[in-house]
Amino acid sequence: MYTTSHQAYSNQHEAEGIELPTSLPMELKRLGYTNALIGKNHSFLSNREFDILRPIPENGHDFTVTRLAPRAAPWPAREDPMYLLTDRTLQFIDQRQAQEQPYFIWLSYLYPHTPYQVPEPYFSMYKDRALPPLQQENKGLEAAGKPFRQIFHQENNDRLLPFDDETTALMRHTYYGMVSLVDDQVGRLFDHLDRLGQRNDTIVIFTSDHGDYQGDHHMYTKSPAMYDCLIRVPLIFSWPGRIEAVTPDRTLVSQVDVMPTLLSLVGVDIPQQVQGIDLSKSLISGKWDREVRDVVFAEYGLPGASFDRQRLEEVFPDYKENPLNWAEGVPYEANPVSLAGRFRMARTLEWKYVEYEDGDNELYNMVHDPHELTNLYGTEEHSTAARALQKALREWKKDLPGIERDKEDLVPSFVDFYKRKTGRE
Repeated sequence: MYTTSHQAYSNQHEAEGIELPTSLPMELKRLGYTNALIGKNHSFLSNREFDILRPIPENGHDFTVTRLAPRAAPWPAREDPMYLLTDRTLQFIDQRQAQEQPYFIWLSYLYPHTPYQVPEPYFSMYKDRALPPLQQENKGLEAAGKPFRQIFHQENNDRLLPFDDETTALMRHTYYGMVSLVDDQVGRLFDHLDRLGQRNDTIVIFTSDHGDYQGDHHMYTKSPAMYDCLIRVPLIFSWPGRIEAVTPDRTLVSQVDVMPTLLSLVGVDIPQQVQGIDLSKSLISGKWDREVRDVVFAEYGLPGASFDRQRLEEVFPDYKENPLNWAEGVPYEANPVSLAGRFRMARTLEWKYVEYEDGDNELYNMVHDPHELTNLYGTEEHSTAARALQKALREWKKDLPGIERDKEDLVPSFVDFYKRKTGRE
């Protein structure tokens, strides 16, 4: 389901008064599966859906001590929390194998994510390699006509977490090392399934919840925005002997498609609440000769009025001396300024349009400007593309369950909550 319909607007906003009839793990549970969530849980799901909930294990070190470690993490790779998560997963598989019971595992790795730190050999793995150049607006975000919440995020981060060229390079090399550590853990999982003879009987889906600026657009970590570096995430389905090993190169799909596709693959009827598309026929046949969709959508933010510079100064008059954070020195992308106001994206293969309630909109040509540096919204030359995507967005929203809540204002209560939580009152 889309955010508008399930109404868990952020990690701090669990849906109030909504009892969803089912979920992906609930449907599998009804089919006799044992469900396990091993790792990070930002889903609001609980023991109702999962028989086993195992958080990220501790290894005797405080691995959230800094947002960017200047040296390798002080533990061997075999004691890294992501390695230990994989150990727990392999143990769970062995137990289910002994009981001959079907299982569903959500193996939720924290990496790659802040804090940027990783043990050797991964810390030094990319140290001497040239990485792709940063993609940044030449004259900055404001001159490029970017929304205020992005300008604020850059300013706020720069006050809390200043990055020069050297620290940016360290962050990027560390991030790549974290990716490689996760790659190796997935390899351990596949090797284990092979040893048990279960690989052809196991569907594996690999995806992520978000990306990371890594210095692109003059920004770091993540923030409420619709750039591809944040929202274009991996989505891989693997089932040897059933799913064709084909990579569609020009197909628009969405994470709302994961639930209907997986349920269809295991022979379960798709619940009415599902808002995605079943991709199973294309996965099994390997035939992606037509587009699944003409346009894909995304959305974020709290219902209510967004911030501009004037409102920021009225609500947080000391924001320059006292930047918005969650813990000491830690930027917080889900602060009220960043989250205030709903905004939505309509994306085709050629164009991306992002619409904000305050009209601070964006339009990018994804063919000629794949890194989204030049905002074309408001230019007469590209008004036809903007109008077409505005219409697509309007038609999509029209029948979206929960859209009436857009008229509410949840921002003031979140501002009050944030001030109390961070001692700013």
